[in-house]
Amino acid sequence: MTLDVLRRAYGRSMRPLTAAGSYLDGDGWWAGITGAPDPDYNLALVHNGDVTAHAQHVYDIVTAARFPAIVLLAGRGLAAAQVLADRGWVCAGALDLTVFVPVLAPEDDALRVLGREDMSDARDLAAGAFGVSPGTAAIAYADTVPGAPGLTATGIFDDARLQSCTLISDGGEIETVWSLGTRKGRQRRGYARRLVDAAAARTFALRGPVPMCGLTSPQVTPLYVSAGAQVVENWQMWSRPRWLLGL
Repeated sequence: MTLDVLRRAYGRSMRPLTAAGSYLDGDGWWAGITGAPDPDYNLALVHNGDVTAHAQHVYDIVTAARFPAIVLLAGRGLAAAQVLADRGWVCAGALDLTVFVPVLAPEDDALRVLGREDMSDARDLAAGAFGVSPGTAAIAYADTVPGAPGLTATGIFDDARLQSCTLISDGGEIETVWSLGTRKGRQRRGYARRLVDAAAARTFALRGPVPMCGLTSPQVTPLYVSAGAQVVENWQMWSRPRWLLGL
């Protein structure tokens, strides 16, 4: 699968999350606005084509949306950095696009598909794990997620309690892993890695060896690599300083 296909499919995986916002795409760019008050959940990518024009276009989209956002640059899109710099935006590092292909593996009895009754607990877990607002946590773990086309929330339970959870979104050629976190105070006990393995086994059982992708910070990437993922590209992050850096 080519990088261009992965980039496009990652954008499409955002579509189910944008009911309260918008999803737009074109040849060489996409923009997914979820409406969350956190920039990590309002993303745009410029990666090919007339990248200067595309960067201006996605800048206009996220500015008009009036939600904190991140514009990502990858591939040929890296050449459009000056468009954002000229508008006072700053580069705040890069995220790793990781890809792993699930294989046949035993099911984990601790894995459960989360239902509506689990969503409140999942939101609390995500808010504590990531330090995000309840509104942001509600994007990934809304009461409407169970049964929603293209979205599946799963979690690892231990001591009769949800310990780690994630949202899997269907991007067509790929599935993407969103908001994978472990309950605050319960980290470093193997729950997150166990969830990655169990979610991959479930994906294989349902869809076969469809690639699963994550967009991760350098601090989180080793978790996915330990599960067999490869880093296939780095996506540069640009945003307004007051959105991303709190300045």
